[in-house]
Amino acid sequence: MIIVKDIQDAMTMKKKLSSLVRRSVNFNKDKKDILIELMLLIEELDRNVEREESLMEDQSFLESA
Repeated sequence: MIIVKDIQDAMTMKKKLSSLVRRSVNFNKDKKDILIELMLLIEELDRNVEREESLMEDQSFLESA
């Protein structure tokens, strides 16, 4: 299950994944190309998760002060 913060996050993921599928079909991408793009997407998501966690920690710190 994918949990998103808001509808905009869900739409962004949908667009990125749909684009990958469309390009893999239209440009006959091989498995390696698709895996590379998926790895880049995962790295981007990891950075977003780290940013959100940092913001939550900062907010928690401010609320406890």
